Amino acid sequence: MRLLHVITALGVGGAENMLLKLLTARSLAHIDQRVVAMLPGGAMAAPMRAVGAVVDELNLLGGVPVVTGSFQLARLARRFQPQLVHGWLYHGNLGAALARAAVPGRAPLIWGIRQSLPTLAGENAFARAAIHLNKTLSGLPDCLLFNSHTSLEQHRAFGLEMRQARHLPNGFDTERFAPRATDRACLRAQWGADQADLLFGLVARHHPVKDHACFLQAARRVLDARPQARFVMAGTGVDPGNTALARQVADSGLGDRVHLLGERRDVPAVLAALDVFVSASRAEAFSNAVGEAMACALPCVVTAVGDSAHVVADTGLVVPPAQPDALAAAMLRLADLGTSGRAAWGARARARIESNFSLDAVATQHAELYRELMA
Repeated sequence: MRLLHVITALGVGGAENMLLKLLTARSLAHIDQRVVAMLPGGAMAAPMRAVGAVVDELNLLGGVPVVTGSFQLARLARRFQPQLVHGWLYHGNLGAALARAAVPGRAPLIWGIRQSLPTLAGENAFARAAIHLNKTLSGLPDCLLFNSHTSLEQHRAFGLEMRQARHLPNGFDTERFAPRATDRACLRAQWGADQADLLFGLVARHHPVKDHACFLQAARRVLDARPQARFVMAGTGVDPGNTALARQVADSGLGDRVHLLGERRDVPAVLAALDVFVSASRAEAFSNAVGEAMACALPCVVTAVGDSAHVVADTGLVVPPAQPDALAAAMLRLADLGTSGRAAWGARARARIESNFSLDAVATQHAELYRELMA
């Protein structure tokens, strides 16, 4: 089977990471998979090529490039002759529809929707246009694939054609994401943290929806109650060069108790060094970061957005979004469990990922879906 993936871009993000996982999954090894990114320059292109995938980067960014890039996409599709086309994210879905139209016959088309949609507020005009086009054309694909029950229902309410809607969750590599004592000791030493220090971490790109400000406000409250606390923040744009974020850290009075790591390629090691993982998001669909933290045997504090509460179940704590007092109280509750108590919660978290969200199981479900659509 020849499978063409069309994705908006290849920056570091949940959709891009899930696509990389599918490119390496054993249950999909018999499929010839090719990736087309509609925008160039993403950091995830290199790791995809490193695992042997053919990756083409186009440029459909405004004006004339949209026209020339569309012709390039059509030519690539005709040359590859995919038997199945899988779109990723709103703009990628539109590109996938174009690629399918360029191929003789009628290859099955999947649209992958991996964003929550509580409201269009905060979306730029480019995104709003793509969302409305996805709604208008939602009868085209043979399958609308959601990674989040919450996102599925939000898009149903928004008016997408849902007769072909399916749900497949994110999957996690529990060999790569696992507790590792060596990584834990090494990074904690780099950060100047000793055994008595309690490390809370948030891994997310810098964006208002991830609510780093709420995390910092909660961190201030936690530090007042537990002077041995430290706070680790990683993700695209989460670095000292981000003047707005650096100002928020300074205003919070946290000083050197906050470590801004920026974008990291060693996320499993970063997670291994933590004691508690925190997701302060105001909106999510299915958080990869939460699942990865759970796979690393971390107890998690998450906000009640998207599928986060369903994912953590009884292995973590759930609080309302945008409420730093509630977030801090939950962080302190996990702090009060002590080392053995947090280890027990973390072990349950890892077991839940292994039982319900392993990469092998989720990739096998994708393979079954692909076979079903081909049939």
